[in-house]
Amino acid sequence: MAHTPANTFTHGPLGLIFAKTALPIIFVMGMNGLLTVVDAIFLGRYVGPDALGAVTLIFPLYMVIVALATLVSNGMSSILARHLGANDHTAAARVFVGAHGMALLMSGVLIAGYLVFGRSVTLALASGSEPLAEMGQVYLAITAFMAPLAFILAVNSDALRNEGHVGFMAAMSLLVSLSNIGFNYLLIAIMGLGVAGSAWGTALAQLLALSIIIGFRITRKATLQPSMLLAHDWRANWTRILALGAPQSLSFIGIALSSAAVIVALQMVNTPKYESTVAAFGIMTRVMTFVFLPLLGLTHAMQSIVGNNFGAQAWDRSDQSLRIGIWIALVYCTLMQLAFVMLPEPIARLFVSDPGVIAEFARILPVNSAMLWLAGPLIVIATYFQAIGNATRAALLGLTKSYAFGLPLIFLLPLIWGEWGIWYAGPLAEVLMALLTAIVLYQTVSGLGLRRGLFTAPSGPQTA
Repeated sequence: MAHTPANTFTHGPLGLIFAKTALPIIFVMGMNGLLTVVDAIFLGRYVGPDALGAVTLIFPLYMVIVALATLVSNGMSSILARHLGANDHTAAARVFVGAHGMALLMSGVLIAGYLVFGRSVTLALASGSEPLAEMGQVYLAITAFMAPLAFILAVNSDALRNEGHVGFMAAMSLLVSLSNIGFNYLLIAIMGLGVAGSAWGTALAQLLALSIIIGFRITRKATLQPSMLLAHDWRANWTRILALGAPQSLSFIGIALSSAAVIVALQMVNTPKYESTVAAFGIMTRVMTFVFLPLLGLTHAMQSIVGNNFGAQAWDRSDQSLRIGIWIALVYCTLMQLAFVMLPEPIARLFVSDPGVIAEFARILPVNSAMLWLAGPLIVIATYFQAIGNATRAALLGLTKSYAFGLPLIFLLPLIWGEWGIWYAGPLAEVLMALLTAIVLYQTVSGLGLRRGLFTAPSGPQTA
């Protein structure tokens, strides 16, 4: 019988556990952001602006793929962490196998969707431009057919995190980023494969990492073994995976829809500097992505720590994990907001030299990010409900901002304040989200008996 590794989340100082768990994930998230930038540089310099434009056009479709992969891996992660925390390895194996089955089903649906709608959708996104549509379709075709690889890698990476192999998981993610850059340079700059080279570079990097992960599991250094895929039902836990993975999955789709809504709203209000404003918005989106990635890493780490301790019924530790997560998010987001208020022009100059774009960026960034300090703790609270398996509250707090507040406000506020209303929508959505969170926590006190709507332990935090 294989040796069962000790659970690294349920014992020891929580601060140190947070550092060991979160820092590698945050580093990997940053590398993923760097990959996005470098990929754009290769396409722009070695292929041309049309190639970069073609890949940009299918961003909403790419986000759908990311959202579905997140649906499976993140939904599995919440259940898996609690089973591992409770030392129920049989149940953990079932959800691990079920996630593989769902990953293959989802990727099959994506491939079928591309075969039916791929050509017409890319042509519509390209506004009828055949050359752009052709390049976009090449990129989308490779990405769609390689979706099973991306999905299975996402499932195994999240499983490694919950098994306590955070360092190895981070190393594999770093390998994906660095090898992707190397493959892209070879395929785009040296071999001249254009957008196809970009897509194949990603697939080859993912294949390399997944091969190493499978080898790691076969050596029985991991709790979850490949042989388990033959011992359990591939349809296990699908309903729970869907319910728990939906909030973050739909949040990715919400990001794509919000970006598209801003572009449409700018056209509706006839902004006088449309080209410069859109360019500034594009830079702001990249900057906010870089800010969001470390926060996402923090929430992933907190989910594993809270889930394991909650599953082990170590209520004081799961409560304290939440407190640590909220404070880190608050401090981090406050520092980022101060940087946005004080340094918008230097940030813009990192991307462009055009004075008009720099001026627009400096105008809209401080306004649009005015409530960033509040966003971090709210995201942590939503993730906490997901970590403890409360899918309803996790979905409510994870999806309302984009779908119920953000998108409508982007179109409604310009009716009052004109173009400025577009940039007020984000901060106002955060304020409304804070009010909704307060209502949910008040209801949770009476409905579930949790102190302040969050804490499970009957009294304050105990000594870890």
